[in-house]
Formats: sequence, structure tokens, C-alpha cells
Amino acid sequence: MLNIQIDNPVLEADLKQAFGDNPQSVARAFAEFVQAKRISDDIKESITQLEQGRALKAADVFSSIRAKYE
Repeated sequence: MLNIQIDNPVLEADLKQAFGDNPQSVARAFAEFVQAKRISDDIKESITQLEQGRALKAADVFSSIRAKYE
């Protein structure tokens, strides 16, 4: 379990307004944010590799993605 303390009153107020006092809702939204960030970072890295001519076979790419995110 990971505990995060928020020392920013403005951010804390925004979170409470968006999610109420339910820590599970905040945790779920945070987990979704982190996963979206990872996917975004992976896409940026893939674009960079493609621009550098380091393309992979489509079948290998999709197999790797399924293994990572399923």
C-alpha cells in the first residue's frame, strides 16, 4: 500500500471538490493518471525510435503491448 500526503491546500481542496472525502476514489483516479502517463511516455519513446529508423514489426509491437498492459 502506498500512502501519499498532500501538503498543498489548494490541491487538497480541488481533490476534495472533485472526489469528496472518499480516499478510494482519489486512489483510483491517481492510478488511472499514472497508467495514462506511462502509456503516453511509451508512445513518445516509440515515435522517437521510429524517427531514428528503429522500427519494429507490427506483430512484435502488439504482442509486447498486450503483455505489458493486460
